[in-house]
Amino acid sequence: MIARWDRRSPFVVCLLALGVLLLNLWLNAPLFMSGEMPFRGSVEGGYVGMARFLSQHPHPWGWNPFPYCGLPVQFMYVPLLPYVSALGIRLLPHASPDTVYGTIAALATCLGPVTLFLFAFHFTRSRWWALAAALAYSFLSPSYGLFPAVEKDRGMVQLPWRVQVMAKYGEGPHNAGLTLLPVALLAVWLAGKRRSYPRIFLAAILLAAIPLTNWVAAFALAISCLLLLLAAWGEPEFQAWRALAAAALAYLLACFWLTPSFVKTIVSNWPADSFGYRLGLKQAYALAIMVGGALLIRLLFRWRHGSFYFCLVALGAFVFGWIATAHYVYGVDTIPESRRYAIEFELFLALALAEGLRLALNCSNQTVRLCALGSGGVLLLAGLPQVSAYATQGWQQWLPVAPESTIEYQLARWIAQHAPEGRVFASGGLRFRLDSWFDIQQVGGAFETGLRNRVPVDLAYRIRTAANFRPGHETEDTLLELKAVGAEYVVVHGPKSKEYYRDFVRPERVAASLPAVYRIDDDTIYALPPRRLAHLVRPEEIANSDVADHHAVLTRYVAAIEDPSRPALRSQWLDTNTMAMTGPVPPGDLVTVQVNADPGWRATQDGHEIAMTEDKLGFVVLHPSPAAATRIELRYRGTMEQRIMAAVSAIAWLACLFALWGRRFRRPTASCSPSHAQAVPRYVRELPKRRT
Repeated sequence: MIARWDRRSPFVVCLLALGVLLLNLWLNAPLFMSGEMPFRGSVEGGYVGMARFLSQHPHPWGWNPFPYCGLPVQFMYVPLLPYVSALGIRLLPHASPDTVYGTIAALATCLGPVTLFLFAFHFTRSRWWALAAALAYSFLSPSYGLFPAVEKDRGMVQLPWRVQVMAKYGEGPHNAGLTLLPVALLAVWLAGKRRSYPRIFLAAILLAAIPLTNWVAAFALAISCLLLLLAAWGEPEFQAWRALAAAALAYLLACFWLTPSFVKTIVSNWPADSFGYRLGLKQAYALAIMVGGALLIRLLFRWRHGSFYFCLVALGAFVFGWIATAHYVYGVDTIPESRRYAIEFELFLALALAEGLRLALNCSNQTVRLCALGSGGVLLLAGLPQVSAYATQGWQQWLPVAPESTIEYQLARWIAQHAPEGRVFASGGLRFRLDSWFDIQQVGGAFETGLRNRVPVDLAYRIRTAANFRPGHETEDTLLELKAVGAEYVVVHGPKSKEYYRDFVRPERVAASLPAVYRIDDDTIYALPPRRLAHLVRPEEIANSDVADHHAVLTRYVAAIEDPSRPALRSQWLDTNTMAMTGPVPPGDLVTVQVNADPGWRATQDGHEIAMTEDKLGFVVLHPSPAAATRIELRYRGTMEQRIMAAVSAIAWLACLFALWGRRFRRPTASCSPSHAQAVPRYVRELPKRRT
């Protein structure tokens, strides 16, 4: 009977995992439907724009000229989800890019309870308790009851918080990384338990996959791995060096994208993009409480001889719970973007509560069992309204709508039909969605943490909010900075607009001085004179000091690029990596190109390489030779660092695969050698004697 159960057990586990997946697919079916979600605050369009661009220009060392005044492809985002989506777009040309990306991101979100189920089953060996944890994770969100701000942000339908942030805010990459987190931790644990190269290699692949999916999930992975090492302290057979070896190998496998300059850029930008996070006294206290609490929990488990698994999930629930609680209850960010780690907290809390109830119900003490039954009943009653609302509300309230019916698409379509020579300054959520539909150069975008040059982003914030403008000169300063970033169209959403953000403060600053070329409801597109991106300037007119604090510098620069008496350079993009400029270059003049500077740019004049510098706007400045007529080409070729790190990563992959493949051809050692005979257990060697 036991042998038959063992043979059926893998099949039953797979069947239960499939059931959990199908349940989540059914509950969240609108995520897979074509169209725009009715939640208008989502940044998902930005990820769709990345995938759409990569489907047409997959070169990882190329240049994307459309968002943020241009940026390297590598610095758009981490690659896994955009490239997988780009592949889907290429394979399904008749499906819209937003449908392809949304389906992949939604599937990754629905797989979250499945990986949690498999993780719990491995350690508990109980299918039904693992299923209970997966169902609780699928239906319930304790964050609604614990954090009033989350409850206030519930929205039009009842969804678990991890699905809510996916549908309402576009947290698809974060959810994909969260789905991989349990299997990555399991792989690290297995790699540390036994000396096995395949286990270390598998752990390295999973550890590399999460940073290549989402940066926030990567930081959660780092915290979780530290907690795993803490929980594994003193565990028999577990060797921490194997886990560390897997982590080191993971970086070698992923360093083709996670180059030192990329990591440095992300780390330096992250605090600025986390509402100005600073490690002050409050943050230090919060970190100290978090570390002290984790150590105390570990010592308690060591004293009580608790299991590794229960210790790990309890540590995860406490640490991520503290990060979320400190933000939502006390207003302190323990780490950057603390609010986003509530979904990690819910994952570990579901595992910890299920394991705590399982152990309590298996206890020989009847009082403990009764307390466990009572606690489980209270938790079930508390969560019943969520379960009922989520299971019975249907899909009608959050069905997607046709993109053509949204105000953002109508504005974007008009701009595409009247394509500007310069850039679009799109406010509100249009800047996230614009490039998901059309190839249009703009000042904004969707992922600021990867920017090397943040000056245009800072100027865009000043333009939208009128922050730090001179009193009485707000209109003048607005126009000045719009011209400095090469804007030709300005999209403003009024207070009655259907757009979600409406973040352009005091639109009259633009309405008083620019003509409105398109208006629909309370949304208006204003036009500046046609803008070229390449201009002839004199050396003293280059923006050579901080333009935000030196108004005269920006005034001189804008006056130079608008001077009608100067010869004009004709500029055009030959492809996404090459801009050509033709025309005369008077003696002593320089060429300022309103495109972000980068070490990967190379400039030539009539086939000969010329010098190139960077101004304080972060834009390219070329130093050509005088000529009555010339042709200058600005070509992006990537950096040497990218090629070196790609070579290192390729060597690491080849070496790992060769080592894995070579194991199949190793000659087995003779089993009759004395050493092997001694390794056989004594009772096995004595079996023939016992029979006689």
